[in-house]
Amino acid sequence: MIKKYEQIIADLKTKNLSPIYVLTGDEPFYIDALAEQFDSLVLDETEKDFNQQVLYGRDITIDDILSNAKQYPMMSDYRLILVREAQDIEKEDWTKFDSYFNNPVPTSIIVICYKYKSINKAFLKKVEKAGVVFESKKLYDNNIPQWTINYAKSIGLKINSYGSQLIADYLGNNLEKIANELSKLKLNLKENEEITINLIEEYIGISKDFNVFELQKALTSRDILTANRIINYFEANPKENPIQRIMPALLSYFTKIIIAAQVKDKTPDNISKAIGVNKFYLNEYLTAINSFSLDKLFNIISLIREYDLKSKGLDVAPNLSNGDLLKELVYKITH
Repeated sequence: MIKKYEQIIADLKTKNLSPIYVLTGDEPFYIDALAEQFDSLVLDETEKDFNQQVLYGRDITIDDILSNAKQYPMMSDYRLILVREAQDIEKEDWTKFDSYFNNPVPTSIIVICYKYKSINKAFLKKVEKAGVVFESKKLYDNNIPQWTINYAKSIGLKINSYGSQLIADYLGNNLEKIANELSKLKLNLKENEEITINLIEEYIGISKDFNVFELQKALTSRDILTANRIINYFEANPKENPIQRIMPALLSYFTKIIIAAQVKDKTPDNISKAIGVNKFYLNEYLTAINSFSLDKLFNIISLIREYDLKSKGLDVAPNLSNGDLLKELVYKITH
């Protein structure tokens, strides 16, 4: 059967276990998190030496998994066979599981971590009948701020909408990075303490004044001076502010403005729903709608794509820095 993350965690805590689990999908965060939960909850430390086997896809075949699964536990109720990086196993090898599905060993728990893509659908259908499938899907960018708020709460911290948006703009949709940064913050904060903008600046290294979020606001209000100051900061701190992170953020931002501009009944609720943005930020989008015509917005999208390619070395003049490219882009957006 197909189960959600929370359902699998609940089953692990009550030892309601299936003989095989396949954790698959293009979002590795939840796959890794579940693998750690299996490692922590199925066996205690005294049972692991004889009853837990960790295998890596690049080093094994399906035969290795099955031979381990067919062994019986020693002084324990279960054996755990944890298969990491299973996407590295040869594709044609997976059919060897077919006979095992008909008669799985109930005391062996096979956990297959198949990351970054989905495993063969025919194989998953067979797993659904014999065990559990978990599909880990990438979150859309507009869901990252709320995910950040929820994750902070789960580890005993608080963060407001502005702070979560700032982190989302800086770290993108990499859940592992966001979780790691929030965990670092937790080491320096008290239980249920709120993560302020100053704390984000101090511990994560995101400037509250010089970030993509502030650049977007400057572009929206056609504030060229502020936009160029931010770009100068980016150029002076390229590791923390790579152009490869800035361009997708700008593309996503102006795409949302186009969507907002085409909403017929422009109530806050309708716009918020259409673009997936908290109503707290809608004034900025409304300002953008009034600042740019729809034709200009489509032109801006083309410009961002053009300069994104230039930042990758395509059709760009020699010795032109990323800062120069961004300044050119800002000028063309605001004029």
